[in-house]
Amino acid sequence: MVNDYRKIYKPVYHMKPDMIELLQVPPLQFIVQEGRGRLNTLGRPAEDYWAVWKTVNQLKRMSKERNNYQFKLMPHEIVWHEKVSEEEWTFTEMMQVPDSIDFDMYDEANRAVEKRYRKQIMPKTKLIMIDQGFCIQKLHIGHYRESYKTVEELRKYAEDHGYKVSEDRREIYLNPPDCYPTPDRWETIVRLQIKAL
Repeated sequence: MVNDYRKIYKPVYHMKPDMIELLQVPPLQFIVQEGRGRLNTLGRPAEDYWAVWKTVNQLKRMSKERNNYQFKLMPHEIVWHEKVSEEEWTFTEMMQVPDSIDFDMYDEANRAVEKRYRKQIMPKTKLIMIDQGFCIQKLHIGHYRESYKTVEELRKYAEDHGYKVSEDRREIYLNPPDCYPTPDRWETIVRLQIKAL
């Protein structure tokens, strides 16, 4: 059996169009890396994108070989933090991994990826648990550059209903543009952390 965490955590990774949802996101484990880049050019920063993906891919292989535990790769997620220049934002890029992944497995996977980078400097990644808590979210369909409209809609809804909204925003890229060349098929969950005033 191949474990699909999109189905295991269905409210976190599945949404219907034209709906705004409030939800409590459970603590989840991620491989993450910090960086700076342009906001929403292709839904993810182009530079150093592969570090997280390669590490998770190694963990997927190790989990299958050693623990006979198979899992599907999860979508890329980016938390956009703050604008530091006209062109750049700080961000945290990540992919969710099962709780069965431990620090020893992560360290070994990280070393294997470093070898593949050879003379290149590999971006630093980390294995961490993230508790997103109480959130508001909506499915954005269309070009990533237009996701700010969904952010504004979520902020207004939250404020109208008595919630304080986090400045950071999380975008979960459900289908990569490599597979869906036309933006009208790009699906992104836009999520903001909130708390009652």
